[in-house]
Amino acid sequence: MTTPTTDAVRTALRDAVATSLRAPSEHNAQPWRWVLGPDHVDLHIERGRRLPFTDERGHGVLLGCGCALHHLRVALADRGWHAVVRHQPEGPEGRPLARVRIRPAGGAVDEDAHRQAAAIDRRHTDRRRFSSRSVPPDVLGAVADAARPFGGVLHVAFGAHRTMFADAMREAAERQRDHEGYAAELYRWTHRYAGARDGIPAGARLEGPPPSYRDLVLRWFPQGTLRQPGGGMDHEDASMLAILTAVDEEPVSVLRAGESLSAVLLEATALGLATTPITQVLEVEETRERLRHLVVGAHRPPVVALRLGWPSDRAAPLHPTPRRPLDLVLTEVD
Repeated sequence: MTTPTTDAVRTALRDAVATSLRAPSEHNAQPWRWVLGPDHVDLHIERGRRLPFTDERGHGVLLGCGCALHHLRVALADRGWHAVVRHQPEGPEGRPLARVRIRPAGGAVDEDAHRQAAAIDRRHTDRRRFSSRSVPPDVLGAVADAARPFGGVLHVAFGAHRTMFADAMREAAERQRDHEGYAAELYRWTHRYAGARDGIPAGARLEGPPPSYRDLVLRWFPQGTLRQPGGGMDHEDASMLAILTAVDEEPVSVLRAGESLSAVLLEATALGLATTPITQVLEVEETRERLRHLVVGAHRPPVVALRLGWPSDRAAPLHPTPRRPLDLVLTEVD
């Protein structure tokens, strides 16, 4: 096999970083920074993009960076490259969260990577009502399987567990309402200045009060312009709830859980599902620990929840949320 040139490697990595910018992150803060070297690319946290009052533990930053890292992997695999990733806690002297080197994969492109790569531009966080059609077990199983290569485990919340989750969501919202700095931070990321190309625009926020689907009330955002699908009632929403857990709470495990989250979201999108990542219930210690002990088990920490369902036939297409340009996210060094 011919050894690729340095220019070929750098071009492949640069193109994959450009694709990784479509990754989801809490409040679309985009907390990642990439540094491209002669034969590798490094992933760093952009510290100024952390949400200190919402994401007090810093897990949201790691999940977002993990999503970007997995998007990078998928983009590379779809273009015939194999990524070798070294994870590590970000440390002093500029040590990155992850270093990625690549080599030609050889053979046919992995079909899973191809399907997930095609889903990157179609994946959106959808806060609207889903359809009344239930998600069958085999589809849920395929989505759950996507998380496992990166250490994540997806726990579907049925019956009493769903009720506990919904109750915890309401309590978390009440507690955060009085949390110093939370409201101002939410306002900051939903009222961005012109040209910021981040945050949650009005077109991604629903009109009216916080959306309620059966027993589940989602996070309140300032009123936007996104409309619910015409017709139907909230009780027709047949979305499922699932909780993604990490191996432990060490930074590398949470980063890898972010890769699991990206894999789950892309697999769900490829299968035709709509998705809503949910973190509010895990941002409050009391509700997070309750779910950890009573729903998923104390041995694995929950890091993000997901609402999964078939989109309504009456739902209009969602517009992509903005992303910062590549030259503000990627630094190239010799």
